[in-house]
Amino acid sequence: MVFSSRVFCLVTLASSYVAAPTAAEAVAQPLPWDGRGFDLTVDTLEDKYMTHILTMRNNREDGKPSDYVTIDQKGRSPAYNGDTGVINVAVDAKAIFKKQKDFRRSELVQNISSNTQGTTFFRTSMMKEEAFLNPYAWQAIFTESHIFEIRVDASKSPAKLIYLNNGTWDPKWETNFVPGTWYNFGFAISAAAAGKGSVVKFYMSEGDKDLALTKTHEVDTEFPPWHEFHFGLLTLSDDKSEPKMNAKQDIMSFNGVSVEDKVVTAAVVDVEDESDSDQESSDSDQEDIVKGADGNISFK
Repeated sequence: MVFSSRVFCLVTLASSYVAAPTAAEAVAQPLPWDGRGFDLTVDTLEDKYMTHILTMRNNREDGKPSDYVTIDQKGRSPAYNGDTGVINVAVDAKAIFKKQKDFRRSELVQNISSNTQGTTFFRTSMMKEEAFLNPYAWQAIFTESHIFEIRVDASKSPAKLIYLNNGTWDPKWETNFVPGTWYNFGFAISAAAAGKGSVVKFYMSEGDKDLALTKTHEVDTEFPPWHEFHFGLLTLSDDKSEPKMNAKQDIMSFNGVSVEDKVVTAAVVDVEDESDSDQESSDSDQEDIVKGADGNISFK
């Protein structure tokens, strides 16, 4: 069994551009979007997230999100990006989506509208309390187009925290991954000045510090009208074999999840002020997304 340290791209390079998303079963949420956990429970996950990866287990539709997600509404103090909530996402040997036996994955997902006239800014923090039990490369924060991705390569010693973009596997930034450390990320997506591509700016910090601009790249990935946003844990084998998993779950914790219509780097954010700024967005502002021809969710 071989587990690649490359990005596990789920998109196809059909031309010089990485294709933007084309089908889904849900409406893209308007900006700003709040995915924070301080007011969320496992029973109310679907108020903010699509949970099909957790419910469509082993080619069935009766999976329980509670088997793989727990939420501590006061798990992070002080609050970061307006959130004290911590969303814990786990994987184990049974974390199989549909018939993907060569994958192990647990993710929360949402479709998010782009700010087509400016910047779409994704914010997410993550932390793992313990070292990985399963020494593979794990995707943790990404869009389906892989215009950006955060992964941890636990096959290396020490494990590496890696930022990638443009659906490619060459690291644009990396550092040693230290369990118990809060890593805070921001990804600013805007249209390139010319052509169909995008500009991706990567922000990060550790602990309770404000985000800082770290890398800027112009990429071939087509600037999309919306994004299919994932966070959790995902790995797959190169040779179609099933991953050999530890008996205990690997768990990654997430905090301060939001998507803004502008860059916001402050560690301390007033969520009420933020939500009031665009609370009156109507359903007509949301983008209707084309359902797949087979009527099914088209996630890979």
